[in-house]
Amino acid sequence: MRAICLMLMMVLSQNLLAFEMDDSSQLNADGGQLRLHTFYPLLEKYGITVEDSIVDRQLDWEQNAHISRIKPLGGLQLYAPYGGLKAVTGGQLHLATDFAWILADGRRIEFKDLQAKPTSQPLKSGDLTTLDLYNSEGQVVFTLDHIHAGFAAGRTHLFMENMDWRISPWLAKHISLPELAHHVIGQANMEVMISIPADYRPKAALGGCSAGDNWPPGNPDVDVALIDMQEAAYLDDVGDDHIIITPSATLESVGTADVAWYRKFTGDFDPYNNDQHPYLIWNLYREIDGRFEQIGMSGVKHAFFTVNTVCPCAGGQVLFPTCQDKYSISNNNAPSHLGPRDNIEAYTGLWESTGSFFDQNGDGVQDTTSNGLGQNRLVAAEADLNHPQAEYYLSAWYLIRDDINIHNSMGHKQYSIAPNGNAWLVTALTPFISGPASDQYVSPNTVDLPAGTASQRLHQNGEGHLTVAVKVEEKGVGSYRYNYMIENHDYDPQIQTITIPFPDVGQYSNWVFSDVDEDLVNDWTVSAANGQLMLQAPAGNEIDWGTLYAFSFTTDLPPVLGDVVLTGLENGGNEFSSQVIVPSFSDLIFATAFE
Repeated sequence: MRAICLMLMMVLSQNLLAFEMDDSSQLNADGGQLRLHTFYPLLEKYGITVEDSIVDRQLDWEQNAHISRIKPLGGLQLYAPYGGLKAVTGGQLHLATDFAWILADGRRIEFKDLQAKPTSQPLKSGDLTTLDLYNSEGQVVFTLDHIHAGFAAGRTHLFMENMDWRISPWLAKHISLPELAHHVIGQANMEVMISIPADYRPKAALGGCSAGDNWPPGNPDVDVALIDMQEAAYLDDVGDDHIIITPSATLESVGTADVAWYRKFTGDFDPYNNDQHPYLIWNLYREIDGRFEQIGMSGVKHAFFTVNTVCPCAGGQVLFPTCQDKYSISNNNAPSHLGPRDNIEAYTGLWESTGSFFDQNGDGVQDTTSNGLGQNRLVAAEADLNHPQAEYYLSAWYLIRDDINIHNSMGHKQYSIAPNGNAWLVTALTPFISGPASDQYVSPNTVDLPAGTASQRLHQNGEGHLTVAVKVEEKGVGSYRYNYMIENHDYDPQIQTITIPFPDVGQYSNWVFSDVDEDLVNDWTVSAANGQLMLQAPAGNEIDWGTLYAFSFTTDLPPVLGDVVLTGLENGGNEFSSQVIVPSFSDLIFATAFE
């Protein structure tokens, strides 16, 4: 029966918008308000001064909403066959907008009485709709996408929230900044009144769309895949020499279990008797001089609502099998949902809300958010970016409790990150690729001794997952450059020492160590003695979950297969090994391609 329901949902998800829509499933929405949250510092980087109703722009941007009334004229046609919104099929909203931009060349661009219409362009994966905003001359000036949409109780209101607010290609060209086409300049939230026709007849919900029918753990299985990072953007500066980069993220439930998606501080719910929800992190890496380094990391984005697109289920607090959800760039930058990583137990997916970063007085109510100075964002040093010999990768990962495959919950793209006047352009160079970004360095679970590459994914039962990889480059006769990376995916005990075989007859030079921060004082120490090379973490800079450390050295010792030994911190110093490539000394070594 479960398989039949899943097959039905898959067929419906593929054909939901392909068949002729029944008029008895249509609703109408008009009247209400649009709230625009502007990234003022970002626009100022491009010489754009905004004239609107906001006086104090130093506050958290989520609090700074320029409000426009939605006139009770026309309206959007909504398709809601099972009681939940599945598409916006037509119509328009008349917006009483009234704000202006003053450009660097002195021109004043007014945005008055815009109209919102469903786009005629193909929708991106996971989007219910995209709204184009037109001016009185009929040009599209902005778009609103990555929409979280749902109905209030009783279908009295439609909420379209957490939307990325973007500059259209026409407007970008009109203001002489064509590079800003599609760039996110803020967040939009909309509340629209619903008119329910007398002949509206929602169909009964399909099997498989009721929370609790298929709770984990065990059988059924939780398996949530990250399926896209459609965009990433530079959003702001931190000081004079660091920038904030944030991606969007789209996911899909490819397992057979219902996945809890309850907003933090809302109470206790099945199946875990808490407000369980997924967490999203993102990391920035570069490959340079043969090394694979991590140069940026976000905090934890706490998920709070799933749209449940491309399936018949309504959006809400449960992600059902075959359903998709997405979070916009602006949403992932929202201060009220961003917290530190050290509040999360990654392997189990546990988070204790009381006394957490968000509830520092322990009263069970959120009273803290991340500030606007880069706290819990991905902050990258400008000095690490735009290097002509480097390749850059941005990755994202959804941590889902009881997920049976963490690696398909990760994904990445290669990017160009280059200065653009006073700002930066973040441009994707590849399509979305599933899996950790470090897979681009060395293919996982491969050993090629003649090529000098090896990588192994490790799973320490009950503790977490890691990856160890190495590239060896021959630099001349009798000289070899060893480049290692150790990536801790969700190994909660943390790594405190790394040991590599290193015969006493060998010597090493040109040592390079790379961690995520820019503090040279807490770099790991290295020593060679008793036939091994030992790396030791100073207290507080162990390899924690979601981070990758790299190190390199040159030696006269050629490569062989061997074990790199890792030691945990919070599990009594438990040791385990990864078989990759290590330095050795043997008369037989020259049987390899390194002779």
